Amino acid sequence: MKKLLLLILTLTLIACDAQTKEFIGSSWRVTSLEMEGKAIAVANEVILTVKSDSEFALALDKNNCFGTYVITNTNEIQLKTLGCTELCCDSEFSSEVTQALYKVSSIKMKKDVVTLEGKDVSITFKKHLEAKNRIQMMHKDKPIVEKKEKIPSEETTNIGKIENPNQQIEKEKIQGTGEFIVLYKSPCKGNCEEYTMTFYENGVVLYEGKFNAKIQGVRTLQLAKESIATMFTSFQTENYHGFNEVYDNNRIMDLQNTYLTYQGKKIQIRFKPNAPQKLQELLMIVEKEAEQVLQQLKK
Repeated sequence: MKKLLLLILTLTLIACDAQTKEFIGSSWRVTSLEMEGKAIAVANEVILTVKSDSEFALALDKNNCFGTYVITNTNEIQLKTLGCTELCCDSEFSSEVTQALYKVSSIKMKKDVVTLEGKDVSITFKKHLEAKNRIQMMHKDKPIVEKKEKIPSEETTNIGKIENPNQQIEKEKIQGTGEFIVLYKSPCKGNCEEYTMTFYENGVVLYEGKFNAKIQGVRTLQLAKESIATMFTSFQTENYHGFNEVYDNNRIMDLQNTYLTYQGKKIQIRFKPNAPQKLQELLMIVEKEAEQVLQQLKK
C-alpha cells in the first residue's frame, strides 16, 4: 500500500513538472481575455514573464508588476502577491488583465499556448520568448512601489507647468447659463493631466487646467448649442441619480480619477469597467466632447 501511494505521488510530481517545464523561464504574451463570459478586445501588449517556479513579472503598457505564485497540483495555480510600479496610468485593457490574474486558479498548456482560468475569467497567452539566463532575470526586478495615489488637494491643484507666471489670466465675458455638466480629471503619480471642464446648456464651456495640464489656467469657449444639445439629452433620458457615487477597484494601482457631476450629483469613476454600461456611455459622450474642446483650445 505504501509503495502504491509513493508511486502515485511520484507520478503526480512528474506530471506537474511536465505541465510547467515550458511555463517556467519563458515570457508569454496575452492573446485573449474573457471576463464574465465577455471577450475583451486586446488593446495593447501585455507580457507575462515566469522568472522561476515561484516568481513572475508582468509588463503592462506603462508599468511593470512583480509577484509570486504557487502551482499546487498538476493544473492548479494561485497568485500569492502582486505589486506594481506607478509611472503613469495604464490602459483599461492592462488593468483588466491585472484584475483577472487575481481570479485565476487553473493552468492549461498546449505546445506554445498557456491558458489561465478562474471563476468568470480566462486569459490565453502565447509564448513570446525563451529566457536565456534565468539567474539574470531574477535580478532585473525593479522595486515594488506601494500604492500611494495622489488625490486632488490644494497642494496638487495649485502646482504645474505655468506658461507665464506673471501674466494675469482674466475670465472672458461670455457666461454659461442653464443646466451644466462638470467633468473633472484628477492628477496621478505619473503625467496625468488635471483639469476641470464645465459644459453649459447655452453652449459655453469653462475650462481650468491645473497639475500637468498642457493648457494652463482658465479658458472659455463658445460652442454652437446644437453641438452640445445631444449630450444634455443623453443625461436627461438616463436615470443618472440612480447610479452609485463611486466605481473603483482597490486592487488596481495608479489610475486617474474621473468625476462626473450633473444636477448636483457627483460620481467618481476610477475603474471604468466596474461602472454600468449606461454610465460608461454617458462618460464617453462627455470625454469625446472634451477632447474636441481641448483641440480647439490648443489652436
